[in-house]
Parts: sequence; structure tokens; C-alpha cells
Amino acid sequence: MKENIILRGVELCKQFGATVAVNNLSFSLEKGDFLGLIGENGAGKTTLIKILGGEYKPDRGKIIYKGRETNWDTPNQALKKGIGIVHQHLLYIPEFTAEENIFLGKEYVTKKILLDDKSLSDNANSLLKQFPIYPSLNLKERVSNMSPGEREIVEILKILSYDSEILILDEPTASLSKNEAEGLFNSLIFLNKEKSLTIIYISHKLDETIDLCNKIMVMRNGENMGIINKNQFDKGSIIKLMINQDIQKFYPDKSDKVGSIIIEVKNLTTDKLKDINFYVKEGEIVGLYGLMGAGMSNVIKCIFGVETFNKGIINIQNRKEFHKTTVAEMVNEGVYLIPGDRDKYGIFTSFNIRENTTIAHLKYLFHEVILNKNNESKVAHNELSKIHSKYADLNQHLDEISGGNQQKIIITRWLMRDCKLLIVDDITVGIDIGTKKDIYNLLRELTKRGKGIIFVSSEINEIIGMADRVYTMREGEITAEFHGEEINQKNILENIL
Repeated sequence: MKENIILRGVELCKQFGATVAVNNLSFSLEKGDFLGLIGENGAGKTTLIKILGGEYKPDRGKIIYKGRETNWDTPNQALKKGIGIVHQHLLYIPEFTAEENIFLGKEYVTKKILLDDKSLSDNANSLLKQFPIYPSLNLKERVSNMSPGEREIVEILKILSYDSEILILDEPTASLSKNEAEGLFNSLIFLNKEKSLTIIYISHKLDETIDLCNKIMVMRNGENMGIINKNQFDKGSIIKLMINQDIQKFYPDKSDKVGSIIIEVKNLTTDKLKDINFYVKEGEIVGLYGLMGAGMSNVIKCIFGVETFNKGIINIQNRKEFHKTTVAEMVNEGVYLIPGDRDKYGIFTSFNIRENTTIAHLKYLFHEVILNKNNESKVAHNELSKIHSKYADLNQHLDEISGGNQQKIIITRWLMRDCKLLIVDDITVGIDIGTKKDIYNLLRELTKRGKGIIFVSSEINEIIGMADRVYTMREGEITAEFHGEEINQKNILENIL
């Protein structure tokens, strides 16, 4: 065995009821590795890191850390020994300052058992000098007032305060802007190269994983499908390991037949939009693409009645004109919107899977005075099975299932009744590549049944791969329309910049 191996997993297994989350998984990690851990939702990535970080005990197998077999009783025990996790949903106290959060649980006190604020500040400043990953961080600022990127840095500093040797990050860029993500990348590269910190990095963003990491471990169905070194990185091969199929044909074929116009938007104008004109026909996917803030989300919110517009007409199937819209009117017309920010706009956190699935259509699906939960469960199960949703029980809360399966539930909710036009706003953000492919195929199946789709995405490859026609936007205006072979990166970028 190599002397520089810092962590090994040997035939690790973890099962939850009938679900096998980690299955006979073995791996080794060398000191100074920057390991990308990738796989579809439900592949077992989060369960594995929780085993390594002391949150779960393996049912079988061994963890060997720095040459010794280890059994963590608590995450705090693992942290004190040098293994710390920055979770996707950060663990901080909003009303505490950055320095108070960094040293939470190991506060400095005086002989009178009072908090020693001076020692706290001195040690926080010393830590920031030792690890200058965000020199301008205001350690006295409340975390509630900080940006997502700054909160991420606070969590990393908290782990580094324990002299950690292994830093594990679970989807660290999921809620960060592009600039914040780039800042985080620079910080992690510094910690890895200059401080010899070993890093395990989970992300659904394969491109960033390839750029950052020197090794990638692919998981599927709880198993280690292989560890790939940087000189062997190949995106197509990695994806094939993840989903067990060749993705040369990743996006489905585009429409070869379109029908009549479903919706036509004429001269739509708001404080942020200027004379927006476009249409969508039966059987086609129409992409709206531009830089952040260019107005795509404002357009679709105006159509769906979430935002008001000052001027313009929305014409549905050339038979009904709207000078203003409401959500109820659009739903009655068969126009549905699936938002991208599922945490803010899509899920009801206090509801279970069954309730989240059926909530939008109760009065159409069920006619009982008192809702029959058995009937509701049958409908929810049947509909969710159509999109291959994974869950243990319909009574589970949504925070117990993966983000991709949460998104499938929201999509199912809106497709339980027939629609004419489906509007989707960045619905593949933060989900794995296999689930993305399921969603792409579902959208294309809808167009084959004569439905129209307005497709907003922040990923240019997704727009090119999915859209039959594309409208580019810049500063609240439509700048160009492309179809067929015209839909390429050069044409799109020239008209959004």
C-alpha cells in the first residue's frame, strides 16, 4: 500500500429499508488529491460522504484513515480528527457573525466563563491570514447579511479551524453566481496546491469537475464504477459510466412537423421589456436565451400572470386575447409554468410527495367532498411512474429525496392534466445528467403530441440541443430569431453580447 494514501473505503455498504445506497464500495484517496465524485441523483454520493464524515455508520465495511481503521460515532468526532463536510444546505446560524459561526462549538472563554470576544476575533483573523481564500471577508458581519459565496467561505473556514486534512464539499456552487463560483474555485485550488488539503468534490456540473479535479470517481447504483486520472478524462466516457449508455445522441431528435400557432405575444412591454414579439406553434420547442437579466424570465412571468405588463397582447390560439393575465386564467387555458428555482417557487416544504404531486389539480382530479387519500395516492403513483421518479414512500417529505426527483415531482404536477403550452424556466439546474436526459425526452414526447413549449435555459448547449427555434434577448429586447442550422453558438453569442 502506498504511504501517501490518506483515506480508504473497503467494501462499504449502507442500506435504508429496501434501498441500497452504497453497495460494496471500495476506493483509496491519496494525500493532496482533488477527487471529483460524480453520479446521477440516487447514485449514493451523499450517503458515501456522510459515512466518511461520521453522519452515518456503514452496515458493513471499513474506513481506514491515515493507516488506521476508524469508526466515527459523530460528525464532530470526524471533524476533530481532520475530516469535515460542507453540505449543500449550509449549517450556520444566520444571526451570528462570521467569526461566531466559524468557532461555533469551540468558543473562547475567560476565567469567569464569559465569552472572550477578543480571543475569538484574534483567532478568526489569524485563521483568515493562514488561509487567505477571501481576504476581504468581514468577520464581524452577520451571516444572514452575506452573499451565498461568502457563507460558503465561512463554512470552509469553520472546517479549516480544526486543522482539517480532508475537505468534502457537496454541490458547493449550486446557489452561487458565476463570479462567486469562480472565486470559490480559486480558493479551493489554493487550499489544494498551497496547503496540500485533500478535497472530495461533488457536483452535477461535469465541466467544472473536469477542470478542477485531478481524479474523478464515478458512482452508479451505490457502486464505484471506476476512478479516472486527469490525463484520461473524456467527457463522453465519463457520462457513459454514469448512465450506462452511450450519449452520442444525448438530445432527442428535433421536430419535423409543426401545427398552428398556440400563443402569439405582441408588443409586450414593461419597465424591463420593450416590444416583445414572438409565437409558438404546436409541436415545437421555442428557446429564449440571453445573459442573466436580459428579460427571459420576465417574459414568461408576464405570460403566466405572475408579473403585470403595461402594454401588449397575448393571443391564445387566435381566438382569445389577453391584455392582462392571471395564473388562474392561464391554467384554465392549458398554459402551465414550471419554475427553475424549485426551492422558492416549486415545492411545498410542509407537504409530502403525494400532496406536492396533486396540489395543482385537486378540483379537476377528485370530485369527493372529502379527499380520498387512497385515490389520491393511486393517481400520484401512476403519474410519477411515467417519469421514473424514485422515492420510498408517497408520505416522504421532499427533503428526503434528491433534487432531480423533486424536479420530476414538480413536472409531474403540471402534466397531470392535458396542456396546450408548457413553459419551463431553467428546470435542469442542479440535477444529474441522467435525469436531464429523462426530462429532455419527456419534453420532446410532448411536442410529438402537438404541445408547444417555451424553453428558457442558462446553458447554451441545452438551447442548441433542444430548441427548434431560438429567440435571443439582450437588455429586455428580442435581438434575433434562429431556426434549423442557424441555431449555433456563434449566431447566439453574437446576438446576446
